[in-house]
Amino acid sequence: MGLGNLYRRRVRVFTMAIVVYLDYKSVQQKEKWVSKSKQTAMWEKAHERNAKRILKLIIEMEGLWVKLGQYMSTRADVLPPAYINNLKQLQDSLPPRPLEEVYGTIQKEFGKSMDELFLDFVNEPLATASIAQVHRATLLNGQDVVVKVQHDGIKTVILEDLKNAKSIVDWIAWAEPQYNFNPMIDEWCKEAPKELDFNLEAENTRTVEKNLGCRNQHDGNLNPNRVDVLIPDVIQATEKVLILEYMDGIRLNDLESLEAYGVDKQKIVEEITRA
Repeated sequence: MGLGNLYRRRVRVFTMAIVVYLDYKSVQQKEKWVSKSKQTAMWEKAHERNAKRILKLIIEMEGLWVKLGQYMSTRADVLPPAYINNLKQLQDSLPPRPLEEVYGTIQKEFGKSMDELFLDFVNEPLATASIAQVHRATLLNGQDVVVKVQHDGIKTVILEDLKNAKSIVDWIAWAEPQYNFNPMIDEWCKEAPKELDFNLEAENTRTVEKNLGCRNQHDGNLNPNRVDVLIPDVIQATEKVLILEYMDGIRLNDLESLEAYGVDKQKIVEEITRA
C-alpha cells in the first residue's frame, strides 16, 4: 500500500472521529433544552447513528479497525447496546482476498509452486479475517490441513492504524479526561504487531498444547490431569503462512449445532474453566 493510500486512511479515520465527537457534543448541548423523558431517546438515536457510521467506516477500512470493532462488540459492559448490535456484524467473515495474492504469498514464503506443496487446495476460504484468511488443503502425503495466509501488505496497514488509533485516544483523553482509553490502546500497540508473525503463533500453539497437557486426535494420552481438548498439530510455519492439521468443529455460539450433536455444554464450561 502506497503512502498516498495510507494518508487517505488517516484522513478518513480522523474525519470520522471529529464527526462523531461533534455529534455527541451537539447532543450534550441539546439535552439542556429538552425534558428528561426525551433525553434518553435522544441519546439512543445518537448512539445508533454513530454506531452505524463507525461500522460503515470499519468495513471500508478493514485492517486493525475490524479487529478493534470485534473487540468492542464484546464489551457490553462499556458500550451502549446500539454499538454492540451494530459491531457484532463484524464477527462474520470478511470478503476474501484474490486467489492470485494468496498463491503468491504461499509460493514466496516457501519458495515452491503450489503443485510442489499441495495435492489439493480449496480456492474458497473457510474464513477471512482482518489479518489473514484460511483455506483447506491436502498435502502431498494425503494429510488434510488448513492454510492460514496473511494478507499482502497488511503489516504496513496495521502499524499505521495503530498510530492513528493511539492519536485518536490521546485526543479524546485530552478533550474529555473522563474517557481515557490509553491503557487499552497501549496494550493493543504492544500486542497487535505480534500477530503479524505466524512463527510466534506456531510457537504459542505448541506451548499451549504442552501447558494444558493436551493430546492431538491421533494420541491415546489418558493423563487424568490433562485438559480434554484437541490442539491441531503445527505442520509448517513462516512469518506469513501457517499450516495446521485440519480439525472440524462447531462455534461455541452456534447453539443449534451444539444441540444437534448432543454436545455437553456443562462439560465445555468446565474444561474452559480448567484451562
